Amino acid sequence: MSYHVDGLRTWMLQRFTAVYLGLYLVIVLVYFWLHPAPDYSEWRAWFADPLVAIASAGFILAMLIHGWVGLRDVILDYIHHLGLRLLLLTLIGLLLIGCGFWGVRILILASGMT
Repeated sequence: MSYHVDGLRTWMLQRFTAVYLGLYLVIVLVYFWLHPAPDYSEWRAWFADPLVAIASAGFILAMLIHGWVGLRDVILDYIHHLGLRLLLLTLIGLLLIGCGFWGVRILILASGMT
């Protein structure tokens, strides 16, 4: 695999996830602007909608991918010691996996599937 292709792929992935994150946030902000101060039951009913749940799961996935690509590129560019680079990438990967599981748990609890 060429580094040029890998760089283009990660650049595109970073841009696509940024666009998705921005669109999702705009939609959520518009929803809360149109429904000021929803109570808990309205909020939970909104998250129980399958489209909202799927969009929110996509938001979590996009945020994890966006964070991984960005942090990985920074570490690869500025940390030159191979052992430290591997340690930091491993810790960040584990942290992001943990955040992903936590986000899925929040979505499951919010949608009332428990």
